[in-house]
Amino acid sequence: MTERAHRRQAEPHLAPVPDACYLCKGARLRMKFPARGGGEPEGAAAYNCTSFGHRSHPPIWECKDCGMLFQWPMRSAQELLSAYQGVEDPLYVAEKENRYHTFRKVVRALGPPLGRTLLDVGAYCGYFLDVAREAGFRAEGLELSRWAAGHARSLGFTVHGVPLAELAARGVQYDVVTLWDVVEHFADPRAELEAAFRLVRPGGRIYLSTIDAGSLVARVLGGQWPWLMDMHLFYFGRPTLATLLEEVGFHVKDTRTYTHIISADYLLRKVGASFRPAAPALELARRVVPGAWAIPFNLGDNMLMAAERPA
Repeated sequence: MTERAHRRQAEPHLAPVPDACYLCKGARLRMKFPARGGGEPEGAAAYNCTSFGHRSHPPIWECKDCGMLFQWPMRSAQELLSAYQGVEDPLYVAEKENRYHTFRKVVRALGPPLGRTLLDVGAYCGYFLDVAREAGFRAEGLELSRWAAGHARSLGFTVHGVPLAELAARGVQYDVVTLWDVVEHFADPRAELEAAFRLVRPGGRIYLSTIDAGSLVARVLGGQWPWLMDMHLFYFGRPTLATLLEEVGFHVKDTRTYTHIISADYLLRKVGASFRPAAPALELARRVVPGAWAIPFNLGDNMLMAAERPA
């Protein structure tokens, strides 16, 4: 949270209450989803891209004015930085082939490469960088996980291991900046997108994917929506993400759903972690379903938004 939304204490037996909405600064807030625990894993593993910690999160608050959802209280930016620097995620590597399938579809949304420069924020193991290079972009990454950045550098990429603001302060700019499933993890997404704005060359574009808290499936599932997790600090819908992008200077150009391609085994494990009563049946299914099957997964609750920095 920024300095403009300090914590105030409620009654001692209640959770701390935020003073204002992160996005619109409105004061009409309610706790949308109470804290729940007992999920696995804990510690740095809770911040893995492939985390199965679908049953654990602090209180999640809703602004009645703009609809923004956000975790509160949340860890400090320094705590989060340390957590992400320590992330190691071998399951992500095991799903490498399907990550490539996903990114080869996604890269088409960026238009003709034409030798344009690209920065992938949250580059992780460098698989999108590899796809972007394959397509014809001149790609670099930014990744805080030392483990993941090492994987990306082994593919021959420049990978910056610093926060966005630090890279932006160097004065470098790119034609395209991408953030795949990243913005929901920022402790201060406004400040991070302001830094991203400075990194985009005038006339260039930013592309973001994130979970869509305003989607039909998210609204139907409510507190059982699997993406309510420790590592997700902010829950955007299409209007709230567009508002924030426009606020920092971008002009939103396109919004669509985002499809992940995942293995059948990974899907069954994710569903089992999300809906515990079904876990035994899903474990049986894992014994008979070919685990390597590649499955396009899109329930409409992941979005991709493109925005342009005015020339």
